[in-house]
Order: sequence, then C-alpha cells, then structure tokens
Amino acid sequence: MINPNDSIRFTNVVSKKYRFHYNDIDDVIKRFLNELVQQKATIKGPLFYSMNNVPMDEVVDADFFMSIKEDSIKLNKDMYFHSYYSIEDMISICLYDQFEKNTEVAYYMLLEYIEKQNLNQVTPFFHIITGDDTLQYVFIKVGVSV
Repeated sequence: MINPNDSIRFTNVVSKKYRFHYNDIDDVIKRFLNELVQQKATIKGPLFYSMNNVPMDEVVDADFFMSIKEDSIKLNKDMYFHSYYSIEDMISICLYDQFEKNTEVAYYMLLEYIEKQNLNQVTPFFHIITGDDTLQYVFIKVGVSV
C-alpha cells in the first residue's frame, strides 16, 4: 500500500557519495558506518540512501545518510554534515522481506501511482533502512510535485 503523505526529516545528518557495483551495497554500507565511527560520530539512525541513477551498467551512484547525536563534528573532506535534512511531499511504500526482488516491484508501484495521480517525480528514490534483529524493513520514498 502506498502512503501518499510522507516525508524525510532528520537532524544532525552526515552524508557521503559513493559509486559502486550494485552487488557491493552491503560492503559500502559497512564502509560508511565504519567511517562514521572513525570520525567519532555517535550513530542515532536510521541509515538511509538515495539511488541517484538507474544502474543500467550495474554501477550505482548513491548518497548515504546517517543521523548522529552530535550537533557538529569534524569530518573527512568527502563527508558532509547537515544540521537538518528534510524532504517534504513524498510518497512511500514499505518492504518487509525479499528486499532485492520487491524493490523493483515497489519502484513500479510508486511510478505507476505518480502517473495515475498526474504527479511529477522530483527526487531520486530514497531507501530508509530500519527495524531490528527480528524484523528488518525498508521504506522506499520518492518526492513528488503537482
């Protein structure tokens, strides 16, 4: 089911751009989290990322984001601090299992909704990873306008 009234709102967010083969996403996530720990950041979460291209050649351009507890922090030059990260006017769908298989279906459903509602896609797709050891889930969100 699609949520037509969603947003992303987090404070004290660190971000970094990555380019990688789509099969390496777990390694990139671990690398990003390790870099945050090395920078003495206290992770608050959740982890989220934007898919900034359609990986036709299986190479993904993505921005990874993590909310931290610190109000300011000294970071490596390729990392960025956002005191507030907000995107309004989003639609979303939640996935509970078989993430790789169901992500493609979720994209299709969101794009179909955008078309049927005569909306325009104005952001890349965002994946917000949340849950715990017993139940992991992913919200896939995309910004829209009339």
